[in-house]
Amino acid sequence: MRSATLLLFLLPLAACAAGAPGISGGELRAIDINGAPIVGERPLTLRLESGRASGSAGCNSFSGSYRSNGRGELKFGPLEVTRMACDAGLMEQEARYLSILDSAESFNRYGGGGVSVIAPDGRAIRFRPAR
Repeated sequence: MRSATLLLFLLPLAACAAGAPGISGGELRAIDINGAPIVGERPLTLRLESGRASGSAGCNSFSGSYRSNGRGELKFGPLEVTRMACDAGLMEQEARYLSILDSAESFNRYGGGGVSVIAPDGRAIRFRPAR
């Protein structure tokens, strides 16, 4: 029983050390960008693991670094993005998506495992865990 109690105590500490609790370790899918629904067939995704961010911006893929103190701060390092061209509407959505990630300073968790990534001017991307 004592070892089980110790394990339950250490698990949250391990999650904090691995990155932002509740947002690292799985793929997230955007459900809206600043309140506008996602367009196109390819999902906008974000994966945060071990200090590395990656995903799909709808047309292009991206990767780079991120850091979080686990208390709501989230900052991305320079993101490298592939350079494919797509429909104008998808490219505009992708520009908004990447702009928010690039300037993000915080995140919030909400029901059902959702996460909002928030820029200092209040623009946000809402995500749900990919299923």
